[in-house]
Amino acid sequence: MRTRIENVTLVTTDEANHLYPQGCLVIEDDTILALNDFDLEVDEVIDGKQGLLLPGMVNTHCHLGMIPFRSLGDDCPDRLRRFLFPLENAAMTRELAQASARYAAAEMMLGGVTTVLDMYYFEDALAEAMIEMNMRAVLAETIVDFANCDSNEPYGGLAISEQFIAQWKNRHPLITPAIGPHATNTNSAEALKQAQAIAERYDVLLSLHAAEMDYEMEMFRKEKNQTPSEYLESIGLLSPHLVAAHCIHVHDHDLKLMAQHGCRIAHCIGSNTKAGKGVAPLKKMIEQGIPVGLGSDGA
Repeated sequence: MRTRIENVTLVTTDEANHLYPQGCLVIEDDTILALNDFDLEVDEVIDGKQGLLLPGMVNTHCHLGMIPFRSLGDDCPDRLRRFLFPLENAAMTRELAQASARYAAAEMMLGGVTTVLDMYYFEDALAEAMIEMNMRAVLAETIVDFANCDSNEPYGGLAISEQFIAQWKNRHPLITPAIGPHATNTNSAEALKQAQAIAERYDVLLSLHAAEMDYEMEMFRKEKNQTPSEYLESIGLLSPHLVAAHCIHVHDHDLKLMAQHGCRIAHCIGSNTKAGKGVAPLKKMIEQGIPVGLGSDGA
């Protein structure tokens, strides 16, 4: 079926960021046929009512299952360890994570987000939810150094991840599996290396929190005399597979390393600001040629 969406300001993301006032878009099924062509014959015309028509936005770092914990302990230091980890272990289930993912998907789509990169638990259930919601998703099972709601043992996410990736790679057009070692300071070097090996074996993305916390930076300085980025390079994790979330406390040298290795960064300005964690050097990231996307962090 061929459709023309008209009476819109058409916003593109081509190299020149062309803008077409009173433009139109012609699509056939799931393929774009033409921009600003009013002469093509179509089966249906949609009136855009003077709105903006733009490509769907991509949320490059999210935790779909965390809707039930929204606003709990927001004003407390180290909310992650004092509230979120204990709450997840006590209350999160497969069914709750899936229901949360449906809610999160609906909320994101209302805001123009059509693709999400998620790091959470029960990712097979979240994949089913994303298909049900007709939303594209890159899904990464969390790997962490303690038993959690999805695993009875530390680093259980490694085995879950490999099984999930093997089952879902090329299985459904909306779902792209990935792997998600939680952070530089919640995984051992060996676990991070195993995660990287899985990412390379299956050619999938690896999502990781990095240079986010002040205590993370202090730990690496005292124990290793390295920054998290230097540490990740030393164990082979800086690569085109990596999407590093936050990167608030990175130095110029860190960004050069990340650029050299083809890494990507998820810039979570909302959660960084809300938690008062600091200001990520976004301009320097872009100047280094690092691809940067926006992430919501919490769902």
